Amino acid sequence: MNSFLTQKLSGTAETRRIEMLFDRLPSSIVVALIGVFLCFLVLFDTTPLEVLKVWAAYMLSVLALRVSIWYMFGKADKHPETIYRWEWLFAAGAFFTSLGWGALFGPLYPPATHPDSQMFVALMVVITAFTGSVFVAQSNITFWFFIIPALTPAIVHYASTLGQKAQWPITAAACCIAVFIIVQRTLYQSATGNLKRSTEAETVLAEQQAIFDSSPMGIAVIDGKRVVKCNMRLGELLGRRIQDLTASRLDDHFASAAEASQFFTDTAAAFDKGLLAQGMYRLRRADGSQFWAELSGRKMSGGLSHSVWMIADVTLRVANERRSQQRNPA
Repeated sequence: MNSFLTQKLSGTAETRRIEMLFDRLPSSIVVALIGVFLCFLVLFDTTPLEVLKVWAAYMLSVLALRVSIWYMFGKADKHPETIYRWEWLFAAGAFFTSLGWGALFGPLYPPATHPDSQMFVALMVVITAFTGSVFVAQSNITFWFFIIPALTPAIVHYASTLGQKAQWPITAAACCIAVFIIVQRTLYQSATGNLKRSTEAETVLAEQQAIFDSSPMGIAVIDGKRVVKCNMRLGELLGRRIQDLTASRLDDHFASAAEASQFFTDTAAAFDKGLLAQGMYRLRRADGSQFWAELSGRKMSGGLSHSVWMIADVTLRVANERRSQQRNPA
């Protein structure tokens, strides 16, 4: 695989990776809205209402901005040269959202007289960080832009308020961060690996389809006696539409039942020996006219009953050979 094709495949895979990142945004927005609602409900009696209103307005504004970015991305042309700008925009939206979650350990943090609310805030931040690790796993940039603002205020809070007793909460926070990193890296590597393999497979299939469609010879994939796939050239040879051919039996296109039977007998004998099946037979067009065709085919591997055939019109060659034989009889 040359370097140009490698770069093209890499650019395609990166574009699809970022598309997957944006595909998950609606789900993450719904989760964030649920989180905002729960926080407003739980912290209503423990946090000054004005502060809570400002926080909710900020979060909803950021989420609305991210939705608008998602909408613009869906309408934009995706080019490998500019796709990373969208990733940075996505990361910026995640960063500002994360600042809002980090504020739960700032101005929104409940007083000591409400330990249940404090526990809720701690769990909310941990759950938000974990879900964020999953939703933004396709982007290393976005992961760090989201995880650091969300967890840093919690670590600073415990370190400043608990003193020497903060070692256990900080240790727990460090373990959580390690888990989040492992989850993100695992999902990222799995996603990028799958994208690379699928992109390469699609490219190979596209190349094969281009060869299939542009071949000067008729090509047919046969399952037993039924045509399951063919190219346009075969339709031209037989004077039929591709959709009609793919619903037909191959023996229906021979000039006679005897020649069709001979073809399948010769084919079975060649395939049983693992050889390429070849032969010349008369085929019949849709208008009833006949022509000589050279057929060569090979059975597909994998234990399938499918075989692939190349079909060429050799009527002129047969006619020239017969004229030559008439001029020069043995």
